[in-house]
Amino acid sequence: MAILYVTRQGAMLHKSGNQIIVKKDGEVLQEIPIVHLDEVAIFGNGHITTPAIGYLLSQNIPVSFLSSQGTYKGKLQPPYAKDTRIRQCQYAVAADPPQCLEFAKCFVRGKITNAIRFSQRQRTQNAAVKSAIQAARQTLARLERAENLESLLGYEGTGAAAHYRAFRELLTHDWGFTTRQFRPPPDPINAMLSLGYTLLHNHVYAFAHVVGLDPYCGYFHQPKHGHAALASDLMEEFRQIIVDGYVLSLVNNKRVRPEDFEQTNKGIRFTKAALDKFLAGYYGRMQQTFQHPTRNEKTTYLRAIELQVRHLTRVITDEEPTYKPFLIRA
Repeated sequence: MAILYVTRQGAMLHKSGNQIIVKKDGEVLQEIPIVHLDEVAIFGNGHITTPAIGYLLSQNIPVSFLSSQGTYKGKLQPPYAKDTRIRQCQYAVAADPPQCLEFAKCFVRGKITNAIRFSQRQRTQNAAVKSAIQAARQTLARLERAENLESLLGYEGTGAAAHYRAFRELLTHDWGFTTRQFRPPPDPINAMLSLGYTLLHNHVYAFAHVVGLDPYCGYFHQPKHGHAALASDLMEEFRQIIVDGYVLSLVNNKRVRPEDFEQTNKGIRFTKAALDKFLAGYYGRMQQTFQHPTRNEKTTYLRAIELQVRHLTRVITDEEPTYKPFLIRA
């Protein structure tokens, strides 16, 4: 899956033959053959011509619009998949509280399990990290006691808090990070996490749409105006290994520095040059190959997300018996 990130303010996307051309002030910045493109994401004050929009949609390529800080605004989507049966089955599960709760538990179980394994992989002797791992394990053990979505939300919150306590200890430079905060992000670590989660959410949203699911009908995250709840459900299993791991490596390997950020009235955000580097590194991470934990094949993180979305679809439509969250190796 190749993604074109347009971050240059004032840049314009044009169609030329079978290519998408990015220009600014008459200068060609990029030329991308359509066969190499799967998604376009425009940050801030980027522009796109009507012919380019029509061409991209005709090729089933969505166009996402984000603020210059990475806040998701909306998306131009190709027509929905024709298989209405998938969505009928999805809605039926959402309308059945016991089934809905079971799927929600799977998403939360995957999130907390991966949080534990993420911290274990760091091979640290830090007592605070070990304490946070133990707290997450205790939460995971109690998870099945949840009798409704409200109580499950409490367990999820407890597990997430334990993870971010461990994450803070793993950072060699915390730059003011104490815990997860995002409206607005008060420090560079939270700013990077927020941007990474936004990009991850977009990927899950796109794959849900491609297979015919309704991205707005979730099971753990309940429907709310403007919120793609199912995409939020499915991304829970991938937060730590993709976004948190990327941010941790950037900080601990000194690939980002305090001067890469600036204070705005909407919180901390990247400078323009640093944003470009962050996006390039994030895209590279999504293309990294690894041995899939349950399939006998090498895959990328992008492909792993697609496989998980398709797995959920097959379970919803009774083609597979049980949903199994994506779990990284310990």
